[in-house]
Amino acid sequence: MNFNGTFKALGHVDITQLKSVINAITEEQWHENNERQKFYKVHNFTQTIPLLFDADYRHHYPTPHSILELFQTSLAPVLKAITEYYENQVVVTKSNKKHPIGKAYFIRALLVRMSANSEIAEHSDNGYSLSRVHRIHLPIVTNKKVEFFVDGHRKSFNEGELWEINNRKKHSVSNKSDEDRIHLIFDFVIPGEVIEDPIDKTIYA
Repeated sequence: MNFNGTFKALGHVDITQLKSVINAITEEQWHENNERQKFYKVHNFTQTIPLLFDADYRHHYPTPHSILELFQTSLAPVLKAITEYYENQVVVTKSNKKHPIGKAYFIRALLVRMSANSEIAEHSDNGYSLSRVHRIHLPIVTNKKVEFFVDGHRKSFNEGELWEINNRKKHSVSNKSDEDRIHLIFDFVIPGEVIEDPIDKTIYA
């Protein structure tokens, strides 16, 4: 989603439980699904485990994958933290509802591993749904040699921090370390939210 800026800090969460669950994931599980890599060539150096995901990038009625059950307990405080952050923001909707977050939902949740000494080339996220979601990153395994670039601005995230990125602006990632980077990525929808998009002008989530 386009917003006034490049990065938006949402807060910090305890990822101790999440790390324990993720450390138990096998290499076979990491390489089980390659839909995202096939669809987006910029993600060739990543492996994705879909928790909540549909290959058609729909905007409603997401499909939970079986592995999501393993994450239910450890994800609960993360989803709560994200929801509470937006509850405390001024959100303008098409119908000017007083409590628009009441009907908000997560349309996608992905666990993404980026290979050591690799890059995700500069790109912007396009399509109906990707232009209407709050795209939020939660670093699980990272270090200072992993850098995120959005519209020329550079930032290194710390483990456990929640960051929304402006995915409609050109962005890229560089991992110059010898360690794989692991992020959880969430797409959060606030129905009817008014968005000033750089390409489509005024649109609604």
